[in-house]
Amino acid sequence: MKVLLIIEGTYPWYRGGVSEWVYRYLSHLQEFDFTILQIATDEFQGLNPSEALYPLTDNINDFIRISPPEFGSDTSAHLEHWYDQSLSNYTLSDSEFDLVHVTNTGFAGWLGSRLANQIYTPLLLTEHAIYWKEIEMGVVALECGYKIPEGNHDKIDMMSSFKELALYTYMNAEQVVTVSESNIPYQKEMGATDIKYIPNGIPASWLRSEKSRADWPVIGWVGRCAEMKNPLAFFELVDAFRGHSITPKFRMLLSDANENELEKQVRSVCRDYPEVECIWNQPAKNFFSDFDFLSITSHNESQPLVMLEALAHKALPVGFRVGDLTEKYGLVSSPGSSLESLAGKITRLWNNRQHFNRYVNTRFERVKENHTWEHIFSDYEALMMNMSRVEEAAEE
Repeated sequence: MKVLLIIEGTYPWYRGGVSEWVYRYLSHLQEFDFTILQIATDEFQGLNPSEALYPLTDNINDFIRISPPEFGSDTSAHLEHWYDQSLSNYTLSDSEFDLVHVTNTGFAGWLGSRLANQIYTPLLLTEHAIYWKEIEMGVVALECGYKIPEGNHDKIDMMSSFKELALYTYMNAEQVVTVSESNIPYQKEMGATDIKYIPNGIPASWLRSEKSRADWPVIGWVGRCAEMKNPLAFFELVDAFRGHSITPKFRMLLSDANENELEKQVRSVCRDYPEVECIWNQPAKNFFSDFDFLSITSHNESQPLVMLEALAHKALPVGFRVGDLTEKYGLVSSPGSSLESLAGKITRLWNNRQHFNRYVNTRFERVKENHTWEHIFSDYEALMMNMSRVEEAAEE
């Protein structure tokens, strides 16, 4: 089976949930042949795949990178110009793909829709994040490195354009998949129907049956140093624990996100908080085993992969309710409540160790039953075979 996978930025160079998903997807579908078409800024394009964070799997036949388009007053005209200009050196339209798979409704979604229609191939959408919603929430840059304009009027225009892209992708996708239950209402708002929920996951080997804990908890933070992830709020949580009956240890695992001003600010604040250990650009899996809690401070989320990775190591996600971070997966407070109240909830739960262990184990079992990559990509394999020309040929 030949698949054209269209992605934006990240894999294989940057840490993060979408990069991890793409890598696991490629690794588990070894019987499929992939051509990857990546939409990325020039900075991303200049990187050497042989020096990447993730290896390129053996089932990748070709890896093509193109720049994102520039938006203007006439979105449709700019996209068509981009389509003709970007793909003029390639023969994708003549290729025999059985399926086109896109990972969002942004530029990848539009391009995948346009190509799928041209080569009469089914389109599968796996939506990891609602781009127009992220712009509304204040994201600085998209996965492909595309910078969001700062002016309010320009942001509104950009959000409207990404709503159009979402509508176009939903109309053309034969199957819409979401990794996040919390995103389904937004997808329906834009006209998506028959939405299939296939969640994020973790390697089954990460699941821990036992966990030892010290007298004081370790509270961690893991993520890209990006405004949407709101890393500075973690230091406010550290402040909120002053005066409580426990003295946690705090550890941040940060990775570059090309938001230089924010990174400078975070590094500066780190120096003022000696009780916070800040670790940059290291694999999070080497540290999860020490965590008792994982703080999620994001302004907006879908289904954070780190939430599941933490639970696999019996570390409890905590934060304000955002995306799929709900009571099903963690200890949460309502948006708008104080960090002091959240610190109090964490303290009370930790001090009742029997209740804490039951609370964590219930959520651990949910991850064990529903969120292993092996289970998830067997679902994808069945779905993709059902959608593709391969399945039709077999029936004939």
